[in-house]
Amino acid sequence: MWMCITRRMRDGETFYPQERITRGQALRMYTAGPAWLQFSEKTRGSLEPGKLADAVVIDRNFLTCPEDEIRAIEPLMTIVGGSIVYDRR
Repeated sequence: MWMCITRRMRDGETFYPQERITRGQALRMYTAGPAWLQFSEKTRGSLEPGKLADAVVIDRNFLTCPEDEIRAIEPLMTIVGGSIVYDRR
C-alpha cells in the first residue's frame, strides 16, 4: 500500500507521481475492491453485520500515521471467521 500511496520505490525514486492514490482508496483497493471482483461483496470486503469476520489488527493507525511509517506497519492480531488465528500482543 505504501508504494501506491507514495509512488516511491525502495531506492527513493518516485515512479509516476501523478498515479498516487489516497489512503482510503488504497484500503478499498485491498478490501472491498477484491470482494467486488469476486462477486462476494455481500459477504466480504468490509466489516458489517452478516459478513465474514476476517480482519487484521495493526500496530498503528494506517489512516493517520506519517506516510513513511506505512510500510513499517506490523500485524498484532489476525482474525479469520471470527476466531483469533494469530496474536502477537
